Amino acid sequence: MKQQRLCPVYRKWLQLHPVHARQHRIALQTQAQVAHQTGNYQQARQLSYQAFETAKVVLLSLQTPNTDNRLQEDVLAFGTMAMYLASALGKESRRTEALEILQECQQQLLALLPLHATNPAICKLISAVQHALEQGSQLISEQDHTHAYLH
Repeated sequence: MKQQRLCPVYRKWLQLHPVHARQHRIALQTQAQVAHQTGNYQQARQLSYQAFETAKVVLLSLQTPNTDNRLQEDVLAFGTMAMYLASALGKESRRTEALEILQECQQQLLALLPLHATNPAICKLISAVQHALEQGSQLISEQDHTHAYLH
C-alpha cells in the first residue's frame, strides 16, 4: 500500500501548515462522501486515501503546545478515515489493503502514545481508537476466513 497519493512538496507544505491541512482534510472527506453518494467509488476511494494521508500529516506535524482539542480531533480524524477507507476497501474485496490501512494507523498511533504520556485524556483516546481499529481488523480477517471457507 505504500503508494503515496499526495505530492511530496504539497505534503511538506501541509506539515508546515496544519491549520490548512485540517481544512484540506475536511474538504477531501466531503468530496469523497459526495463521490460515494453519486456512485463514483473509484474517485471516492482515491479521495479517501488522500484524506487519510492528510490526516496522518496533520497528526504527525509539529504543533504548538496546548492544542488538546485539536489533537483529539486529529486522532479521531485519522482513526475514522482509516476505518472508513478500510470499510470501503473491504466492500471491494480488497481486504489485504484494508488490513494494511488499519495496521498503519495502529502503528502510527502506537508511536505517538509515548509523546503524550503526560496527558491521560489523549492516551485514553488513542487507546480507544486503537481498540476500534483492532476490532475492525478482526472483522476483516473473519470475512477473509468466511470468504475462503465459502469458496
